[in-house]
Amino acid sequence: MDAKAQLHSFKEILDDELKLYFDKKIEDAYHTSPIAEELINRISELTLRGGKRIRAALLYHSYLAHGGNNKTAAIKAAMAMELSETFLLIHDDIMDNSDLRRGGLTIHASYRETNKDRIKSPSSLKNFSDSVALNAGDTACAMSYEIISTADFEPRFIARALAELSRVYILETYGQTLDMVLQYRDQVTTHDALLVQELKTVPYTFDGPLKIGAILAGADDDSVALLSEYSVPLGVAFQIQDDILGMYGTEEKLGKPVTSDLREGKKTLLILDALEKANGKQRDIIEKSLGNPKATFSDLENVRKVLEETGSLNQSKELASRLVQRSLNVINQLRLKNEGKEFLVGITEYMINREY
Repeated sequence: MDAKAQLHSFKEILDDELKLYFDKKIEDAYHTSPIAEELINRISELTLRGGKRIRAALLYHSYLAHGGNNKTAAIKAAMAMELSETFLLIHDDIMDNSDLRRGGLTIHASYRETNKDRIKSPSSLKNFSDSVALNAGDTACAMSYEIISTADFEPRFIARALAELSRVYILETYGQTLDMVLQYRDQVTTHDALLVQELKTVPYTFDGPLKIGAILAGADDDSVALLSEYSVPLGVAFQIQDDILGMYGTEEKLGKPVTSDLREGKKTLLILDALEKANGKQRDIIEKSLGNPKATFSDLENVRKVLEETGSLNQSKELASRLVQRSLNVINQLRLKNEGKEFLVGITEYMINREY
């Protein structure tokens, strides 16, 4: 079974566990108040609405690759990465002022829609919906800790795993802050863009899940540290592909408007390289649309043309391929159990061929 098929099969198993988890949480919230029940329902709906479950799958297969044999406990622990993603996506959507996620309304947008007849002031409505959504994100964060802290592993492994999860969250806040600051800075370098990826994408998408899985399996500190040689280049390659999809994907597959990244003014490696190589006319095309909340699909097509004419699109693709090869070289050399290792090798190759 190839990695994509394994991921699909894993997702079905994990989603069943997530449904059971949320059913219990919704029942508990019901006995607290209708408001609490509504909050958990919205967290559940967003989490189960979509997502590839890559982070959870990486935790699970890293656990197996490092000799772990309690598959039931590992599946439950893997749920923590999905609640982690829900937490970070909710906060990210508020900061990006995004109304769509995974083909549906974001949490803050859904609260805004259901309360717009009751709260007449636009500023008060925004403050209310954003604030409640922040609470939803914080709840998902607490759930990620709860899942790991109550999992069926040795207490010393759980303590190390929770410390790793905390490290991930701290780095993520650094990366998100830098990402937001750069949107309003005129001079942004490729070093800045890479640092955002290394702080924002790598820790919670690859490095953290892999290390938490290894820790729960009882891997020593040296073995855990070695995983960064695999996860960092893979994480950067993943984000480069994400940036390409953000410019060339479709709303159907992305689950959000294809103009989102352009309108938000994201200064990705793809965009920065094009700006560096562009002539005056090409630079004007990018700068006219980048960060423009009214940028149209026609504007996007013009920017796409510049990315291709400057060679930036091909350069990004080539860089992602080199980074993936570096990760493959590392993972093939690590002494890991085949059951989990085969998935890690396969998912590495899948990363830059994905369409969403």
